[in-house]
Amino acid sequence: MSKPSATFRFLDLNKMQAFTLQKEVDGAYYSASKREGRFVGSVELCEYRFDELNIFFVRQQIDITQCDIHIVAKLEQPNQLVVVPVIVNKLLKHIDCQLTFSVIKGD
Repeated sequence: MSKPSATFRFLDLNKMQAFTLQKEVDGAYYSASKREGRFVGSVELCEYRFDELNIFFVRQQIDITQCDIHIVAKLEQPNQLVVVPVIVNKLLKHIDCQLTFSVIKGD
């Protein structure tokens, strides 16, 4: 069974916020959003990044509805159990945002 990945996402950043995220949060990156002039910032969840994420969240006055934790699970077999990484629960104690799931059928 493969371990699901967990990424924190800022779903509606402007260009300056996207640059700032990449500069201030270790391992952060961004990509263009479907909305013109807007960006999605992403950071793989690691406990040592919690403080950086929380500081960015507060300083940039990000609305909680504009964030999520994206969990991606690759299923190797039908009816496979997917266990959400414990780190997700730990982050939810700091930033209580929605969870978004993607399930990918394995080879």
